Amino acid sequence: MTERRRVGAPAEAIAAGLDPEAVVERRAHRLQPAFQATGMSAFVALVVTAINTGVDAQLIARWWHAWRLALPAAIVAAYLFRPLAWWVARLLARWSRPRAR
Repeated sequence: MTERRRVGAPAEAIAAGLDPEAVVERRAHRLQPAFQATGMSAFVALVVTAINTGVDAQLIARWWHAWRLALPAAIVAAYLFRPLAWWVARLLARWSRPRAR
């Protein structure tokens, strides 16, 4: 009888005896900035396009053009600024933690 593989669990991880969930978790952490940049760039491109050119029947076409240009830059920026963002987030978390009385 063959071992049933979990959806999303890499075969290499199972074969190597690694925890498949840990491998999936690491992959998700690596992909998260790209997906966040995709959503944020789509939203920002839509808002800026609507403000700059107005809302009419051609808005979606203009937005699509703007987003196609902005998306690669947003993904690159997300990965470039990820270490800085993590450092600032940790700094703020330490600074804003509740003080003992």
